[in-house]
Amino acid sequence: MFSTLNQYFSKELAQTFAAVSIVLLVVIVGKSFVDLLSKVISGKLPSEVVFTMLGLGILKSAIVLVPFALLITIMLVVGRYYRDSEIYAIKAGGIGSLELFRYASLIVVPVIVILFFLSINLTPWTEQQIEKIKLQAKGLTDIYGLTPGQFIESKQGNWVVFVEEADKESGKVKNIFISDRREGKVAIETAEYAEQKNLPDLGGEALILNQGQRYQGIPGEGGFTILKFEQHAVRIPDFDLKLDTNDPEFKPTSELMQSNLLADIAEFQWRISVPIAAILLTLLAFPLSVTSPRQGRFAKLGIAIVIYLIYANLLILMETWVADGKFPAMPGMLTIHAGMLMLIIVLMWRHRLGA
Repeated sequence: MFSTLNQYFSKELAQTFAAVSIVLLVVIVGKSFVDLLSKVISGKLPSEVVFTMLGLGILKSAIVLVPFALLITIMLVVGRYYRDSEIYAIKAGGIGSLELFRYASLIVVPVIVILFFLSINLTPWTEQQIEKIKLQAKGLTDIYGLTPGQFIESKQGNWVVFVEEADKESGKVKNIFISDRREGKVAIETAEYAEQKNLPDLGGEALILNQGQRYQGIPGEGGFTILKFEQHAVRIPDFDLKLDTNDPEFKPTSELMQSNLLADIAEFQWRISVPIAAILLTLLAFPLSVTSPRQGRFAKLGIAIVIYLIYANLLILMETWVADGKFPAMPGMLTIHAGMLMLIIVLMWRHRLGA
């Protein structure tokens, strides 16, 4: 049976964690929504995928924000106990720091277990869905959405296009190259610039090529036809943009564990780093929450945020170093976690767990 203090502490932690998480997500969602709208306005994304992308972005952000939310939650709750001198009444009742750890674990442990599952299993799925939506948006018959400087193939595999520059505002693409293979014949067209228009006679979206040439014939045989034109219209097919299954972000965790590639090892270490960071930041919150009544509950919040930012950026940097072979894969990112653990031990020793 839970004691009154246990229920009180757990309830306050749960409510504060929910409030902190909502505030952090609102900030992230607001920024993401603005970014998505700007892409819709510029024609890089269709409007119908905005809320799907937003939902996936919330899920992705929530996984990364949970460790920070736990740190802030515990500091706000325990910091208030110190500010209002409630902590001294709690300790006078025979409840020490270890008991507070145990009470907090009733909320923290389930959160970390769920976080571990999400980070290991849901992270690659989320990344895949986001990338698929981006590829589908690029795969629509919109020449302005293509990446300049890359050869893009149609879904049927018989049409390849290359554009040097695409400008949605001016409505033109410059220096365009098109290769069309059908029934054993090859047609290659080049043009100085082109405009996209919807032509019902051609069955939909088409390119109006200007100031170009067309080469047509059968490979291996002579007699290619060369035609110069002032203006020529060609139908735009749907483009075939496939998901790069070799990207570590899209690979399931089980596959990463069996891989010897440095990029895969770095990605695996990043995924397990999220729940590890949640544990370490939870521990860090207790010694940082120790304040005098005059200091207030926000006294060390700034220090905690600075420590978190340094810790998070070092993890990101170490992931890059491991992937690039600049740092040994073992211990790899565990080095940063070990450094954080040493800091926690030092702070706990200094404050004697707030005693």
